[in-house]
Amino acid sequence: PLSYTVANPDIITFAPLGSEEKQSLREIVSTHPKGSEYGEIISQFESWPVLVDATDNVLSLPPVINSNGLGRITTGTRNILVEVTGTNAETVHNTLKIVVSSLAERGGRIYSCLETYPYGSPRRLVSPDLSPTAASLRLSHINKLLGTSIGLREASRFAERAGYRVRRAAGDSIQLEIPCYRTDIMHSVDMMEDIAIAMDINKLKPEWPMIWTVGNLAKETDETEGVAEIMIGLGFQEVLTYALTSPIVASDNTQSSERGLVELLNPRITTHTVLRNWLLPSLFETLSHNTHVDYPQRIFEIGPCIGRGENRIHPIRETRKLAAVTIHANAGFTEIRSSFDALAENKGRSFQIKETEHPSFLSGRCGAIISDGTEVGVIGEVNPRVIKAWGLNLPAAAFEVEMSALSLA
Repeated sequence: PLSYTVANPDIITFAPLGSEEKQSLREIVSTHPKGSEYGEIISQFESWPVLVDATDNVLSLPPVINSNGLGRITTGTRNILVEVTGTNAETVHNTLKIVVSSLAERGGRIYSCLETYPYGSPRRLVSPDLSPTAASLRLSHINKLLGTSIGLREASRFAERAGYRVRRAAGDSIQLEIPCYRTDIMHSVDMMEDIAIAMDINKLKPEWPMIWTVGNLAKETDETEGVAEIMIGLGFQEVLTYALTSPIVASDNTQSSERGLVELLNPRITTHTVLRNWLLPSLFETLSHNTHVDYPQRIFEIGPCIGRGENRIHPIRETRKLAAVTIHANAGFTEIRSSFDALAENKGRSFQIKETEHPSFLSGRCGAIISDGTEVGVIGEVNPRVIKAWGLNLPAAAFEVEMSALSLA
């Protein structure tokens, strides 16, 4: 019998494919081209997987390379052992079915073997299991999905043309057998797609629905475009930044707290690990990439901000906000307040500005934006420490406000 086991990479030796010289497993991974390509998959572990026969002769070091003896295939080879290894049993057996079925189509004969596992369930398994999977389709569903009016006999014929075996067709039901190698079939829609392909999918003509509709901008989009138009009229340039950012951008460089940031479970890159909960850090980052552009620079953005919700039922809170920054030698509170007041007047809204403290703004030059007794934003001159953190050298003033506060109920 063959054994799939683990071994000490410094003790077990064999001649890798294409070589007559025996080497330890570690030497093969270190020196052989295939070892350089795939060795990192197993090199982190103390013991490495090997496939050996009853006398401990190595057939293979999966997933790196076969041996030059038992694992070598030549033009004269007639009997082939197909082995598939992996970390998921279902995927491994499905892959084996596909491989051996492909060999059988080319004239090969498949022989099964008995797999015995020291753990798990089942512990004894005949492999490969090439038995088909039973399935059923409703003719009415086929015609509804494809927009056709084919009969039971036609549907059965197309199913067989697609590689299925029709066991029974009566009434509105077609009983099918899915070939073992069709591991891609996960839903009845997949089978209906095969029937459509067998019918010649290019012959299916789309039909326009017999309904009359009028398209229009969503209210949120309409309001966003209206505010953007006003800001552009006030001399600001619109920018679009990513909702994904990093704690350095969202909090560290703006002297603010990381509390409330929503973190990604499996971030792909270090610069996109959290969802932004306010817009100004993204604008400061944009300015830091454009120090070569002439001043003054005035930019704004309208976009979603995501923070933590109030309870488990609503763990995430999404808010659309508007933020604007002006940066030049004479930038100050008066300028940014004038721009905000002009925006509010154009939107037919009135706000109160109440002095407050914010780590991103200068003390005494910062105000909370109040609407109907609720704080909806912040405005002021940017803290010099924030300006320095972003590599900027000129004064800046900014505001950020919730879009809902600019909308008339």
